[in-house]
Amino acid sequence: MPKDEFNNPFGALKSLKLKKKDKPKPPPPPKPAPAAEPPADDGDLFAQAMAGVNRMGAEATGRQVVARVRPTVPPPPTDPDAEVRAKLADLVSGKVEFELEFTDEYVQGFVKGMDQKLFRQLKAGHYSPEAHLDLHGLNADQAYEGLLHFMRDAYFKGRRTILLIPGRGMNSPGGMPVLKQELKSWLTRDPLKRVVLAFCTAQARHGGAGALYVMLRQRKKTEGKIKWDNWWGE
Repeated sequence: MPKDEFNNPFGALKSLKLKKKDKPKPPPPPKPAPAAEPPADDGDLFAQAMAGVNRMGAEATGRQVVARVRPTVPPPPTDPDAEVRAKLADLVSGKVEFELEFTDEYVQGFVKGMDQKLFRQLKAGHYSPEAHLDLHGLNADQAYEGLLHFMRDAYFKGRRTILLIPGRGMNSPGGMPVLKQELKSWLTRDPLKRVVLAFCTAQARHGGAGALYVMLRQRKKTEGKIKWDNWWGE
């Protein structure tokens, strides 16, 4: 045994103290916890809810299709009297059109949009004429003047169905039914077209091919005034 080691009994104790001082290193401090994420807004929540959902048309077109929802706009309020006023405006302005059909013996005409059931009843003679005008023996000028006065009088008296008798024209020059042909024009142009609703060849009991049923519009105070005076030279 070496001398120094024998003469130093506390050497082992010193060595033991050194070993006790050699303590293990403390563990590293824990890492700070990650900061809390801010609460998701509505857009993020919607994106999370729609995750994995294919957009319509994205696969077919390769483009992103964005659906936009527009607020529903309520329809404008309807005016129940608008159609009536529109028809009245057409009547007063003369914008009245007729559907016409005629042959040598037969003629009929009615305002476009007229109730066809009403027109069929007129053709069948269901409405008894409330007044009639016989135009036999008159030339075109005389017949037209007499027709205007007769129609105005019937309209203002509220008559709805009248009978015009132009005859068949057998005694006219060339055997042509001149007045019968003229009536188609007179009844469908100013001023008479403003008050005429329909006309057609009468049934045999009322004169047949030599007479016409004429249905007049119903006169109402709210319809405004038809300026007859312009056609009478008054």
